[in-house]
Amino acid sequence: MKFRICGAFVSRALLVGALCIVTLSPLAALDFSISGSGNYSTEAANRLYADGAFLFSHSAGPFSMSWELDVDNKGTYPAPFLANFFGAFSFDIQKAGFTYQTGPFNFFLGKLPLQDDIESPYSLFLSGTSPSVMTGGFRYESGRFSFSDRWVGLDLNTQSGLYNTPSTTGIYADRGVVLKTYSYRIGYLRLGFQDATVFNTSYFDIDVFANPVPSFFVQYVLSAAGRPNSRSGNQNSVMGFFADYRGEGWSAYAQLLVDDFNMNRFISLIMPVEYQNPDKIAWSLGGKVKLRLGTLGIYTAGSTKYTFESVREEYYSYTLHPASAILSNGVTVAIPLEDQMLGYVYGENNVAFMAVWSAPVAGMDLQTGLEFVVSGSKSPANPWHNGENWASLGTQLLNDPVLEYKTLLNVRLSRRFGHFTAFAQATVGYIANRLNPKYPGDSGFAVIDNNYEPVFYPTAGDSSLVAEISLGGTWVLLR
Repeated sequence: MKFRICGAFVSRALLVGALCIVTLSPLAALDFSISGSGNYSTEAANRLYADGAFLFSHSAGPFSMSWELDVDNKGTYPAPFLANFFGAFSFDIQKAGFTYQTGPFNFFLGKLPLQDDIESPYSLFLSGTSPSVMTGGFRYESGRFSFSDRWVGLDLNTQSGLYNTPSTTGIYADRGVVLKTYSYRIGYLRLGFQDATVFNTSYFDIDVFANPVPSFFVQYVLSAAGRPNSRSGNQNSVMGFFADYRGEGWSAYAQLLVDDFNMNRFISLIMPVEYQNPDKIAWSLGGKVKLRLGTLGIYTAGSTKYTFESVREEYYSYTLHPASAILSNGVTVAIPLEDQMLGYVYGENNVAFMAVWSAPVAGMDLQTGLEFVVSGSKSPANPWHNGENWASLGTQLLNDPVLEYKTLLNVRLSRRFGHFTAFAQATVGYIANRLNPKYPGDSGFAVIDNNYEPVFYPTAGDSSLVAEISLGGTWVLLR
């Protein structure tokens, strides 16, 4: 394995780090740390790989800023990073941004992790497992009422030739999303409404972001034809509701996401209708309780087929990227689902269950969890799974002839020694009938509407054990 990093880069990195420590060390609440780990994974392109991170953060009064630079040689995408300038390693920027708190307002801007209003591994509108993306907005809390307005940048000036499709209609367009949350607290109970708009051909849309009216109405006002302000392009409006309750030593929540709901089932009671359009909904339930031996959390979630997809070539699916696969160094590579979903981590057509437990054990922090997921076919970027007869099939959930079954057990142990924290974590499990991408044009899979994006199908007999093991630590240089 070749490893080559330019000396100029190393010297500049060391200089920047030294300047951060020397010039900012007198400031209060300053952190600078380095972390790294060695890893083995049956699911990675390079089964043995290393990763590391450099983290800087500072807070003073109402202001805080932070940045994190990550490096690894996991090999998810085969194209060399910056024309092999860094050898087998690639870099990414995580958690780089600013926050400012003043009175009832909290402002944020930067490339930051996405976090839903619901605290859950199965949150529906924003997935806590997705990579950090450019985002900005504010949160307002006053008494019982709360309102948040968040913009998320999805795609900007995407490189031509990145996607495996001869049709470029819409797929290279800039994309963004605005998510608004309204909530009202009654004692320990909080009730909320969430609504999101994915807009195509625009990275940021002030007409959506700066309008507190629910996006369902904003979408139709802006896209109505034959008006002086009629605009081109399409938008996707998604809405939902949630409730959470925090009691003494326990909490619980419920969350619902709706993209489309079949009203024809009710209209047909009055007059006949030609078809029953599928319900496009997702749900999430869960809670946690503090016990004498630790904290136990129980969660479940699911989603019907087609829930997060667009309906035509304009690629406005509720996803981080318009396509499900890219061309990297001449190879077609499917984007990992956890790196693709803007909302619910497992996307459409599945049900998931998880139990987690955390507790201090023999001076160490222990976190463990058991997860079981059943999935059918899914395709974040190929509407109606390349031409399925959705009008006659109606609402679908796990009715595929073959299903994927995934069972995972994960354990993480960490212990602090002064300024150094060591950790070990492992995930072991079994995947039966693994989901695999099938591309239009392969094995008689006809292309529909010039869409060459893959559909992921459970594959009978493709079953195996999975394992991921990591050993590493974090060293705080300055605090």
